[in-house]
Amino acid sequence: MALINCPECGREVSDSATHCPNCGHPISQQQIPSQVVYSSPKWSPGIAAVLSLVIPGAGQMYKGSVFSGLLWLLFVVIGYTLFVIPGLILHLICIFGAASGSNK
Repeated sequence: MALINCPECGREVSDSATHCPNCGHPISQQQIPSQVVYSSPKWSPGIAAVLSLVIPGAGQMYKGSVFSGLLWLLFVVIGYTLFVIPGLILHLICIFGAASGSNK
């Protein structure tokens, strides 16, 4: 048995009550909020990897880590600008990082 608030007077009422004992307002079962279970948004490792292949850091942004994605984009672009090999290595690390791990 759980307590809910009466929509009319705001007092706590049993969720099995048909009427509020304080004001008499009818309590319908539709007014009782069902228990909502929020799950973390799902992401696909494949999509994250392809996004980071096309745009370095986009996979991290897709997973929800915008700041991390922007840092990867910055470092990979700098790596490609200065030398091709460090840029390529950073890009590959970025791709694998986007495809693995948790949401953040």
